[in-house]
Amino acid sequence: MGSNRLKNQSKHKQNILKDQSNKIDGLTKYNENFRVSFEYLDVTQGQNFKNWEEDKILSKMNETLLEYCKEPIYKKMGKNFKEYGEFPYKTEFKYPKNIDEDVNWWALHITGKHVLGGFVSGNTFFVVFLDKEHKFWISEKKHT
Repeated sequence: MGSNRLKNQSKHKQNILKDQSNKIDGLTKYNENFRVSFEYLDVTQGQNFKNWEEDKILSKMNETLLEYCKEPIYKKMGKNFKEYGEFPYKTEFKYPKNIDEDVNWWALHITGKHVLGGFVSGNTFFVVFLDKEHKFWISEKKHT
């Protein structure tokens, strides 16, 4: 109680988008619309676009991202787009060597099980993993 830390978080003291709004003049990067980048996509772990296309989830991913890109990133935080902080300790993924160790990790749920794992910088969500098995951030099953 009283802790503002995110799940599994020790280095990052608070949510990077906490309390951001359109009224903050000095932080325009949070007021700009959500952007997505695949610059750091790691296809050696998880899946690639072809796998998601074969499983008929690539178009759902694109539709979801299209909707996200219509508003500022801070407005998209919530149930389906969550900041987790440090890289998950319960995961089947390895930390990519080309990513700084101090980034805050996020997950964007395309469907209940299909997830994009990555990090946020400014108003951009950098997708690192395509995870159709929900193995990036392994959590206990609920209501089973």
